[in-house]
Amino acid sequence: MAQLHPAHRLCCWLLAVIAVQSLSGLPLALAFGLVPLAGRAVVARWARLAWRARWLLLSLLAVLAWGVAGEPVRADGGAWVPTWEGLGEGLTQLGRLLLVLAAVALLLETTPVERLMAGCHVLLRPLAAFRLDVDRAVVRLSLALHYAARMPKGGWKHLLDPDPNGEAPAEVTLALPPATVADWTALAAALVATAVVLVA
Repeated sequence: MAQLHPAHRLCCWLLAVIAVQSLSGLPLALAFGLVPLAGRAVVARWARLAWRARWLLLSLLAVLAWGVAGEPVRADGGAWVPTWEGLGEGLTQLGRLLLVLAAVALLLETTPVERLMAGCHVLLRPLAAFRLDVDRAVVRLSLALHYAARMPKGGWKHLLDPDPNGEAPAEVTLALPPATVADWTALAAALVATAVVLVA
């Protein structure tokens, strides 16, 4: 995947995210065993992403655990205890989101921002027919990734603090190599794999 065309790489990533949404139970648990195969750098970035999203993940788990009707974990607990069905649904959704974050970590760790933006430019180009300024959209996305990667110490509370080293890049360069047979083969394989997962 390291040499894939940026647009094909993004398409494969999107297909993986779609496939993850159908996983549950044992297949979902087994999918986590594939994450360490991506390497230490990807796992470390994944851990940072998951830590930043911890309150969102915990909130999702709590909402589903207590919000889905079913059999209470304790018969005498009433509305104060979660349901087994809610816990099952919450853990499933939590696992899916964690796998999506792993896919994000893999994409960001293995794809330079310039190639990522080039792929986005290709995929957004058809929207120019609807008067979307694709160049401006890609530049804004590039700036968003630039600042997101430089989260200040102390978290979101310090986002508005002046940062003398946080200057935006003066220009965004898009280097777009031609697509090859290997790119189309990888995309076709990703489509087949996603279809198999969704049908299973």
